Amino acid sequence: MTRFSSFTPAALSLLLALSTAVNAAEEAAPEIADQTAEAEAAAVKLDSVEVSGVRSLKPPAVNVGNKSGLALERVPQSVQVLDASELDERGVRSIGDALRAVPSANVGNPRTARYQSFSLKIRGFLADQQRNGLRQRYFEDVDPSALSNIERIEVLKGPGGVLYGQSAVGGLLNIVTKAPQENFGASADASFGSFDQKTLAVDVTGPISREHRLYARVTGEIERSDTYTDFQKLDRENVALSLSWQPLDAVTAHLNTEWHQRNTANNPGLPVTGTLVSNGVTELRRGLFLGEPKFTTLNAYAPLVQAWVDVKLSDNWTLTPRAQYSGFNTDLQQIRVLAPVADTPTVINRNGRNGQENDGYSVFQIDLIGKQDTFGYTHNLLIGVEQNLERSLFTQFNLNNVGSIDVLNPVYTYDSVAPTGTFAFHSVQNIDTLAFYFQDVLALTDQWDLTGAVRQTRILATGIFNGATDATAQAATTYQIGSTWRFNDIWSVYAGYNTGFDLEANAGSRTPNGDVAQPEESDQVEAGVRYATDSLRASAAIFRTRRTNFVVPDPVDPNVFTQAGEVRVDGVEVEGAWQATRLLQISGGYAYLGSKVVKGDAGDDGRRLGDTPLHTANASVEARAPSAWLDPKFGTVSLRATGAFVGSRNLTNTSAVELPDYGTLDLGLSWALRGLSTELFLLNATDNRYFTATGSSTFVYAGDPRTVYARIGWRY
Repeated sequence: MTRFSSFTPAALSLLLALSTAVNAAEEAAPEIADQTAEAEAAAVKLDSVEVSGVRSLKPPAVNVGNKSGLALERVPQSVQVLDASELDERGVRSIGDALRAVPSANVGNPRTARYQSFSLKIRGFLADQQRNGLRQRYFEDVDPSALSNIERIEVLKGPGGVLYGQSAVGGLLNIVTKAPQENFGASADASFGSFDQKTLAVDVTGPISREHRLYARVTGEIERSDTYTDFQKLDRENVALSLSWQPLDAVTAHLNTEWHQRNTANNPGLPVTGTLVSNGVTELRRGLFLGEPKFTTLNAYAPLVQAWVDVKLSDNWTLTPRAQYSGFNTDLQQIRVLAPVADTPTVINRNGRNGQENDGYSVFQIDLIGKQDTFGYTHNLLIGVEQNLERSLFTQFNLNNVGSIDVLNPVYTYDSVAPTGTFAFHSVQNIDTLAFYFQDVLALTDQWDLTGAVRQTRILATGIFNGATDATAQAATTYQIGSTWRFNDIWSVYAGYNTGFDLEANAGSRTPNGDVAQPEESDQVEAGVRYATDSLRASAAIFRTRRTNFVVPDPVDPNVFTQAGEVRVDGVEVEGAWQATRLLQISGGYAYLGSKVVKGDAGDDGRRLGDTPLHTANASVEARAPSAWLDPKFGTVSLRATGAFVGSRNLTNTSAVELPDYGTLDLGLSWALRGLSTELFLLNATDNRYFTATGSSTFVYAGDPRTVYARIGWRY
């Protein structure tokens, strides 16, 4: 097993050498550097203009979460923003890859896995995904590589139950989609590389009618690739149409529609024995496929429609109704990798299933945001109501003739034998929620804010399982309190306490007295400091995040459950970026996550939380050689090196198996001239062998091996 100890010297040496070389070049030619701003051609992109290779490092002045009503410096909670240009420059290929820049994030399983979203974590707990402030629910599992319509990702760390409702404990990934532009613009990118990767992406925007202030944008991407896993191809498409219309000065309407589709093999992963634990013979290849090539498929497709209207009622008040419908449809054929056959560690037991899932998720919101002066103080108010309608249908058949498989000489069962199955279940689930929420950000002074918010959610869940009907009514109250103090435009500090809730872990469970289990709860207490100028951005936070009130076996009667579960993470997180010179930018971060199972399933009390490393870190150095160094007609060259470290961690809460620490090093080289660009990426350059947890104690996924690909782009 390749350990991080062998990676560290090479990675750090390369990062240091890159930084030293750029500084030396600048010292040797200061007069050239002084001419850079005038001589270098602007690198023009659809949504931004970048001059002299330097972007301001100040966070964008955006309404965080699309509905908070607060700019970043006023939010009493950690938020990190990843914009589209940063994702492009890093060669990011999935949502998980994007999170490598977030110190406390677990980037999860590779994009060749079944569903990446189940493995994405922040601060040790699962993260939820939203699009333009609306929960996606199911839709995020279609294609984790669908990045063509993303403008930025806002990473809200910790629970956010007041404004965003049912949400994961670790935090929220609010994906802000690309908006139509008033002026015409277009781009196209083609990528090709290792494992026969082939991808084409387009982006076109502009006015439909300037007179009627109607603007449109179309983005899309198609991929036809092999993968490093035997028998697994990756075919996927996504397309989006967005519209912006301003019929009146006080009214602006927005529409975002998307279609995602992915067809691939249903990758069962690799057994723990032979990867993390020796099988006594050999390490398993990362590309070994232990499913059934002629049977195991995963076809997923889904639509998304979002619409919202901003109605300016006055100079101080805006009314915003929103609506969303998203779907999730999949025909799946799945083989599961289990434990080895007794006394034969190279022969692995398996089972399987096939089935169909069809889900629909609708969200309706009305938000009223405004300012009200009372007794000399300004209240920044948000009043909202939300209704969610979730409809889920799942039918499963269990396969009854799946054979074991020899990892040294795989012989696939269904090459000659047809799969046979037995009906397992037919499940229909309807969940309706109605919520009211209120937030008040009280400006005590120009620098000092107090934030208070509360949400009351009513939940009605109806389930039909193989003909038996069960209906439950539940309720959840979440709240947030916090304060921010802005010393000036550069420094600010904050402290806050926020809560959340989730339905999934306790679904269908009952307490010893027969009552329906209430939603699990989460909370976080946090204090932090922010610093932001055009050339330096930094933040640091200390926090305690808890997941509580989830069901665990009753100590007296193991056949029933009690709501006594508690897991917590005490941590420190720092991150930032520094434009050291006009030619050199350095960024990175570090997180310490001290986790503990306070009360869990039998046998894991007092243990560290599964798949939660104690230490994680990342660092990136980007150097740019402007055209003034050469000849303006030769364009601009940039080089980027990014290193990441993930510490060792338990495979699960109860497992004695440990995922070892690992490091990765990614390199990127780009050249841009006017509207043309050529980029070369070398990912996991040292080809470190590492694995990611799946929540199971029997199988893991192999991390991406060394991968090289080129991207050719055109911008107008």
